[in-house]
Amino acid sequence: MPSRRRNVPSLLLLLIAAFANTAYSQQPRKQQPLQPIGDVLHLFLDKDKNQKVTMSEVDSQISMLEVLFQSTAEGDEQGEQYRKILKAVKAAAPTIFVLLDSNSDKGLTKSELNYVTKFETSLKKGGGMREFLRDVFSLLDTNGDDQLSADELFAASQSSKTISDVTVRFHALFPLRGNPSELEEFVKETIESFGGSDSLDKASVEKSMKWIDDDGDGYINRKEVGKYYNFAGKQFLDTSKSIRQMGPMLAMFGGVDVNSGGGGGGGFKMDF
Repeated sequence: MPSRRRNVPSLLLLLIAAFANTAYSQQPRKQQPLQPIGDVLHLFLDKDKNQKVTMSEVDSQISMLEVLFQSTAEGDEQGEQYRKILKAVKAAAPTIFVLLDSNSDKGLTKSELNYVTKFETSLKKGGGMREFLRDVFSLLDTNGDDQLSADELFAASQSSKTISDVTVRFHALFPLRGNPSELEEFVKETIESFGGSDSLDKASVEKSMKWIDDDGDGYINRKEVGKYYNFAGKQFLDTSKSIRQMGPMLAMFGGVDVNSGGGGGGGFKMDF
């Protein structure tokens, strides 16, 4: 019996893949338009179907996915990629949840999750994210030499004016609260997290800069920021497309619980 339970995720994936292949091969020209990523996330995360997603539901779905991807073989490239994405999602989920929870009622509605769709749109040409980052780069580059030093980044994290200026621009792109000042704490924490520790100092900033500083000169220039923006943006858009493609089909398996082998109360989903 234990071996059968370990095979449930793999068997379920095979079943889903077979269903998808049959459905799409039979009606290749009648595929429905992909749903927005925010709507798909709401569909799968709202396990009790009360129109609100709680952090408990998010944790439950992440735990289920961890079980699912543990069954993939070591060295499987796609499985490894999903595990890395899932690890990042798990770490960021509590912060993102609070950010999206605009009325602080500890439940995300479809309209609040729609900001995930807006974020996806912002990554596309003319969507605003590239322009936002360019503007923020200029704000942080206090000496105007088109590169950021550890001193400039650390000074920005300690400057209430810089944090306020960045927040105003962030709020213009994503009006998640009634006014920019309500988002200042989030922006401050995001800037501080660049140091990678609870105690931000110049040394921790210098250490964190190394993963962007490709040429190792101790500075971050616009080209380096652009390179990593393109990489991260493409990864998000690719993952989002996969979720949107699989989401409507996987909704048919809403009663499956990979931990027990069936009949659970939660919704099955492939990815967060």
